[in-house]
Amino acid sequence: MTFNAETNLTIENVYQTDLTNSTLALAHTCFICSLPICGEIVFRIDGNHYHGVCINCSECHIKLLDECYSRNGVIYCKEHYFNKFGNKCASCGYSVLPTEIIRRANDFVYHLQCFSCLICHRQLKTGDEFYVIADEKLVCKFDYDTLRNKAFDDNNKRPRTTISQKQLDVLRQVYITTPKPPRHLRESLAIDT
Repeated sequence: MTFNAETNLTIENVYQTDLTNSTLALAHTCFICSLPICGEIVFRIDGNHYHGVCINCSECHIKLLDECYSRNGVIYCKEHYFNKFGNKCASCGYSVLPTEIIRRANDFVYHLQCFSCLICHRQLKTGDEFYVIADEKLVCKFDYDTLRNKAFDDNNKRPRTTISQKQLDVLRQVYITTPKPPRHLRESLAIDT
């Protein structure tokens, strides 16, 4: 059995021999069940002693035979430990296991499939230029420039002019008489209307 997450799991003998009457003295009690450990093997996690059968995940209660993770005296399987304490993907919010291939942007971690443009959904590759926008979302350079130019164009358009019925009648009257009015007439119309 191996142990991870900042402490070591040690397996040790539990009996000490008393030489005067050749009996064995009990060395430890189990941290989980508080019963004496009578076997030859004791599991020690974070300084606490356990029976082998008492080492279970505190979330899913499966028996942990090969490896376990511990935090503040609570034992977890690998999946539940990383769900609770591991890095989270900035895009989807799910945990990132240490065996997964990831991408990083600034201080954010992403699953490989989540490292894609928010707008065009194209997966970004090494060397691609991109921007990190609100909520740690990624936008490729092309889409970012397109959005920025669209916002610039929207801000530079003048507001629409609403023409009253009286102004419309004057314009109709002039254009009925002269379909192509000269410049001086157009300027006087602009001032009048």
